[in-house]
Amino acid sequence: MLDSDGRQRQHRGCANVSRILLGLWLGASGSLTPALAHVEYYDLNQGAQIGDLTVAGKTQSTAQYGANPSVTGPGVTLNTTSGRPLNDPAYWNGTYQSYTGVGTFSNVHYDADLSSATVDVDDVTDWGWGDGTHSLATGPIGTLGDTHKVDFFNFRLAKASLVTITWNVDDSTGNYIDNGFSVFRGVMNYQTHDDSSERLNPTTFGVGKVQSALDTGTVRDAQGIASAYRNTTASGPGNYIGQFNALDNWGCGNQAGNWSAVSFVAAANSHNPADGFSNNPNDTLESLTIKLAPGNYIIAASGALGAQGYGTNPGTFNLSNLHGHLTFQATAIEACQ
Repeated sequence: MLDSDGRQRQHRGCANVSRILLGLWLGASGSLTPALAHVEYYDLNQGAQIGDLTVAGKTQSTAQYGANPSVTGPGVTLNTTSGRPLNDPAYWNGTYQSYTGVGTFSNVHYDADLSSATVDVDDVTDWGWGDGTHSLATGPIGTLGDTHKVDFFNFRLAKASLVTITWNVDDSTGNYIDNGFSVFRGVMNYQTHDDSSERLNPTTFGVGKVQSALDTGTVRDAQGIASAYRNTTASGPGNYIGQFNALDNWGCGNQAGNWSAVSFVAAANSHNPADGFSNNPNDTLESLTIKLAPGNYIIAASGALGAQGYGTNPGTFNLSNLHGHLTFQATAIEACQ
């Protein structure tokens, strides 16, 4: 069955013993009410979560990436500046960036030949990545995922590199939750979120639903990346619950009017315990090793319950504030030889 925001829910009258036990964990694990958050990157090269750029930082970011094209249309309110992550370590300080203090980092190293980081976070939902698979290309639900329910990590590669990422989610009491992550080329602006400078479900008086001018599949941002076509007209899949697409290009803006898009590279969700969870971490541990060209990348990670096209899945338990553990290593390909 579907709830009001389009996510697939379990039928409460058919709960099995495993679901009942998971419900009992709520007192010691995730809250039923997730904290809302905009895109604030856990920066794997800096070893800190960056919440936003200062005015000076946005000036440097615009100089680095260039200006966005000027786009107008229903539900679009943009400026051409950039609020994307800074590449030059000379700007990795409080003059140019604001820090949240969130996340526990270790094993952080960054240079052109070898980068690594481990980060633990405590703001994970059990469904955020799963909802991002809700496109008509993967199943009957096409309303995509809420950016507020996903954790975002970013990294930079100075050289072509062999990159290994692992991700797991648990409730901090020994129960591991089905999870997934996606890698995208490019970066979103800080503080990006659904329904800000690009309306989630744009309408025009007297007409009704209209096509978002930024999600036609042809508008490229300063990075040269276009969002995949997102049909926001009356012939589309219905009201979107978010703009996050776990399996394709997608775009989104922030309240300041900075818009960006990212290009899908790969996704990981190969472990799908039938109950949606396990007491064995290996049953839910996701891992990806991939060769990547130089550039900027993000990782979007969260729980995978309710995912379309990824094995049997019981749907979300509505758990949030779960613990997530991510490891990252990038080795320049020439250094591997």
